[in-house]
Amino acid sequence: MSAWGVAALKLDDRFGQCAAGEMMPEESRIVRAAVILLRGDIAVLRTGSRAVLATADGVEAVDSARRLSDPIEAMALGYRSQLSVPLWRDGRRVGALTVLDRDERRFEDADIALLQALAGRIDCAQPSVH
Repeated sequence: MSAWGVAALKLDDRFGQCAAGEMMPEESRIVRAAVILLRGDIAVLRTGSRAVLATADGVEAVDSARRLSDPIEAMALGYRSQLSVPLWRDGRRVGALTVLDRDERRFEDADIALLQALAGRIDCAQPSVH
């Protein structure tokens, strides 16, 4: 995976492309790590009205960000596998980290634990994530 698509968007506004340096570096690293480590096509970090999306080769992040930030719509668009774990703050669910793949596959317990560990690295108290 040499070419990355990375986008950040506010879901209730028009979205635009953000260079990886314009968003929180940790967010960008986490969504890219999720794609690489879980061998997915797309990873989406979604909290409230904000989403950060990273894609592997062949997916245009800016054109797809709004639709692919909704995992149900992504499934309707042909993504056959999805693994999501919740993001927590003060005992409340505040978002999710999701990996999507075009191929049908079964995620193992190790995959779930890995995505949970990545989600645990996200500081949901930072205003930039909400």
